[in-house]
Amino acid sequence: MKIKKIAALAVGAAMVGATVGFASAQPTVPQIPKSFFVNADGTPNVKIVVGSNAAAMDVASAADIAVALGSLLYTTQQVEAQNAYVKVKEEIAPANVATWTIYEYNYDTIRNQTAWATKYSELPGDYWYNGAGGYNVTYADWSANSMVTTTIPDKDSIGDEQLVDWHVTFKNLQLVSTNPSSWDKTRPPESAQIEITPGNATIFIDYKLYNYSVTTSEKTRNAYPEWGVPEAYQNVTSYYIGDAENVAADGGTIVSTYSDGVKAGESFTVLGQTFYVLSVGNDTFTAGLDKGTAWYQVGQPQTIQGTNWVVTVLDISIIDQRALVTVKNAVTGQSSDQIILQENQPVDVFGDGSVVLELLDTFVGIDGHLIASIKATVNKEEYSSGKVLSYDGKDWEMTIHTDGTYITNVTLTNKDALEGNPLDVFGKYNLAYKFEMKTLNEKDVGYDINGDGNITDTNYVVAYAYICLKEKQGQVIEKELKVGDTLPDSDYAVEGIYANTTIIKPVTEPITVMDYQVNLSDPGSNLILVGGPVANKVTQYLVEQNISKVNWYNSPGDVEYLQGALGGYDVVIVAGATRNETMVAAKALMQYLAGL
Repeated sequence: MKIKKIAALAVGAAMVGATVGFASAQPTVPQIPKSFFVNADGTPNVKIVVGSNAAAMDVASAADIAVALGSLLYTTQQVEAQNAYVKVKEEIAPANVATWTIYEYNYDTIRNQTAWATKYSELPGDYWYNGAGGYNVTYADWSANSMVTTTIPDKDSIGDEQLVDWHVTFKNLQLVSTNPSSWDKTRPPESAQIEITPGNATIFIDYKLYNYSVTTSEKTRNAYPEWGVPEAYQNVTSYYIGDAENVAADGGTIVSTYSDGVKAGESFTVLGQTFYVLSVGNDTFTAGLDKGTAWYQVGQPQTIQGTNWVVTVLDISIIDQRALVTVKNAVTGQSSDQIILQENQPVDVFGDGSVVLELLDTFVGIDGHLIASIKATVNKEEYSSGKVLSYDGKDWEMTIHTDGTYITNVTLTNKDALEGNPLDVFGKYNLAYKFEMKTLNEKDVGYDINGDGNITDTNYVVAYAYICLKEKQGQVIEKELKVGDTLPDSDYAVEGIYANTTIIKPVTEPITVMDYQVNLSDPGSNLILVGGPVANKVTQYLVEQNISKVNWYNSPGDVEYLQGALGGYDVVIVAGATRNETMVAAKALMQYLAGL
């Protein structure tokens, strides 16, 4: 925050009084309609009148007003835009993916109507969901058998294609009350966090993908029963890429195998981390972290991205497609001997997988320097079931499946507890717990709710607890439409695209006149009079006729609006007791014009 400080300079009471008086004399401009100044077609509807006895400063004020008036001299015209398009945008609120009712106590589920609960503390503890359509188990039974599943599409990749989904399962959900002293783990907590203990969250990642088809029936003709015309349908087949769970969920038919998985020499991601596969074994694979490809110039040491390893290219042979390099750790000082890289032949620099380099190409740069394109892989390691990866600050244990040649799928299980309300589901969804209780009074509805034969002044309650899965963010869908296109989800079509264009109206005749040129009985237009009765004879006439009501001889600068003052035309007087005060009034009118 900027704090403005006012510095007071003691220069005498007279000067201070003069300054304050000047500031307080700023005139207020009355409400003058825009039509006073300009016609509907953008041409001027007013003339500025300067007195024949005016000082030069009055002439300057008139000129300033004329310039300000010029900003109003235009009109707009609607024209059809050629070769244009409009962009429409639809904002879709975050979708509620699924809601699971986990506790239900109401007329449909109650088993002892005469003991109907009247408040939260009376809610029974055995109305939790039993997993098979009923609500008759305890919290402990529900928790032990609870399960929530969802699929998050396109989270991991094979090579450059991000087509691999995450199939997420949460089991044995626990509720952690935000007020533990008020919850005995029977009835639902009024407010709670969701906790998923270690081993009960899994992410199944399937790298074996299929081309598959889904056939649906779509209506092609409405029925016209008066004429005996039936509805008509046709089968429409669409094609997709996905894993076995996608095929099953969509009711699809496999057409061909798109990917058998990940093999040696390919890169893929697990929880967003990229691995370059060196070999595939029996439910194991050896890989390094793929650090991508970079250009290396001879004699210029360069660090492998995100590491402490520095690669220096000593020489390049473009004819033989070879490069002579050394590698050094900038922190530990570990250094390699000179290594010869040959095109498309990975070299394990230290023999322990810490740095693997592969020469992809050599060429001469635009500045004449020899350059080598080298791919780097670091931290070569063998991965087998039980290996731990981290994602979003949490540890996940891997279970790996291969067919001896391809990595087919990986399952990850949480080693850390996941907790929250809402519980963040990998940045895309929120998993939330909600409790709802409603009351109804027997007397208010005139009905014996609990069936005891009496209608009393008693509130009876119903209660529900839910687990909800909701998107974190909504969608924004934009579409460009041309003339002839149909608006999405409507019968409206774009007939034309129009724009307002501004047409400047230049002044073709004098807008400023002298006071002796004005016909007082018929001035021919509205008038702006610059100067008081001493300087301007038209102002003098209006004062003498008692039409102007301002005491111009003592005015600190005023703007007066007179309707029908001369021959049915309106007049604005801009004046003050002195030429300086007239200029103050002119400035106020200019600011008013800018606001129009």
